[in-house]
Amino acid sequence: MLYNRISGCSCGFCQKGYSENSKNKVVLDSTGEDYVVSSWIENPFDIENSVSSLRSIQSISQGHTITHNVNVGSGVNYLEVDLNWGDTSDSLTLSVYTPSGSKLGTYSDNSDGSVNGRIRINIDPSQGYVQQGTWKFKVYGESVSGTQSYTFGVALH
Repeated sequence: MLYNRISGCSCGFCQKGYSENSKNKVVLDSTGEDYVVSSWIENPFDIENSVSSLRSIQSISQGHTITHNVNVGSGVNYLEVDLNWGDTSDSLTLSVYTPSGSKLGTYSDNSDGSVNGRIRINIDPSQGYVQQGTWKFKVYGESVSGTQSYTFGVALH
């Protein structure tokens, strides 16, 4: 499950998200920006309504890390992230880093309360737009038998 951690944020959006959804996490990055990281399970990956998107197919093995860099320009409201390997016998994790180098967290298959070989999260700034620059998404082969193929996608909205 994603746990809540309010870091000095008293805006209505964060407080509302904190009280209404226990799967939200508010994270303060090194630039002082708050991000709400929430799991999403009800909607399909929405690239049709995005400003731009990245989709990558890779394979990973036990103990290896593959970094996906995503360049975010101006005016992006939120990021929709989808890591899908579909095999619940293997375990991958996803670590998310802002352009300023702050780690927003490491997420695993059960972060959304469901073990389904998939990690799906939204990253929303509590105010303004998503930080511009290169976001890093590190996929780690936590427990992999042989090699595991996966699809990684980020939609910028």
